[in-house]
Amino acid sequence: MNYSELVSEVYTITNRPDRISETASAIKSATLKMHNSDFYSKDIYETGVQFDTSAFRQSLDYIDLIPNYRALKYFRIVTGATDDLGRFIDIITPTEVLDSYGRNRTDIGYVAGRVLNINSATTFQYALMGAYVNPIVRAEAYSSWIAEQFPYAIIHEAARQVYTATGQMEEAQGQARLMLEQLAELKQSALSDVGY
Repeated sequence: MNYSELVSEVYTITNRPDRISETASAIKSATLKMHNSDFYSKDIYETGVQFDTSAFRQSLDYIDLIPNYRALKYFRIVTGATDDLGRFIDIITPTEVLDSYGRNRTDIGYVAGRVLNINSATTFQYALMGAYVNPIVRAEAYSSWIAEQFPYAIIHEAARQVYTATGQMEEAQGQARLMLEQLAELKQSALSDVGY
């Protein structure tokens, strides 16, 4: 379903078309909640990265590159803009940059704030990056594969939020139960890309 269809369904369930702002906010919140319920492969965005120069160490402001960034999936160092193989680097915490001998580790990357720092064994200028991204929830540009394939997970959660905002707790609890059923279906169907 698209954004307008979601709004219409929430109005139908809640019978509160007067709650325009609450419904819009609830749909955005519910959409983010469903996408953030796990790490779905359908939320992975892949892009090439080109640094200004070739070097052993590079830093990348990943938020500038991917504004709706959620979490890193992988980073691969490649030899050129057309190379689609390359080698994966290990993503570690900043406290793991030294090996047991106190030397800087190579072929690693770590996040510090909004910057991904990469230490390579060889100089490099190109890379491929995969990251989990959040959906676009602005009404005018709404985009969610969950809304298209599992819309009632979003609808029931949004209705729950509207009911909660209006003090209708019994109805909110009913919507919570329905949302949990839809969330279970989402996870069962979307966590694997191959059917069993």
